[in-house]
Amino acid sequence: MAGNGMVMYHVQDENKRIQLEVLCMGMALRSKQLKASDLNERVGVLAGIRTTKAYDAQEQEKAPALFCMPEVIIFSGVSNAILDEFLRSYKNLGLMPMKLKAVTTPKNVEWTLYHMLRELAEECRQIEAAARRTQNNHGNEDNNVH
Repeated sequence: MAGNGMVMYHVQDENKRIQLEVLCMGMALRSKQLKASDLNERVGVLAGIRTTKAYDAQEQEKAPALFCMPEVIIFSGVSNAILDEFLRSYKNLGLMPMKLKAVTTPKNVEWTLYHMLRELAEECRQIEAAARRTQNNHGNEDNNVH
């Protein structure tokens, strides 16, 4: 069954995991629960994508032994329309949003899952910092209006 692509995820909550699985099944998406043992594996391998670049384990940073995997959802081979429908359905189920979300690209399929998680966390941190700056700037403008 080729389906509409794949959703790889890691969640802490069992109820959320079940709802994600049901949502994927209803949309003919393959799903894969990511585990700590996947951290040093390339994203493309986890997604079942054949990569052409030779894997050099030396150039990839290894995940620390006690790394606590955050909640994440990674889409692979999913069209924009299916992605939009999935995200809308996810929100309608009332599931808590996941900060870390990604779509596989020719570049990031070569990364280990750990590398991708670090990149996503840094991106998220930068977006949140920018949002705080914007909020603070608007707050300051409001204080200056008489």
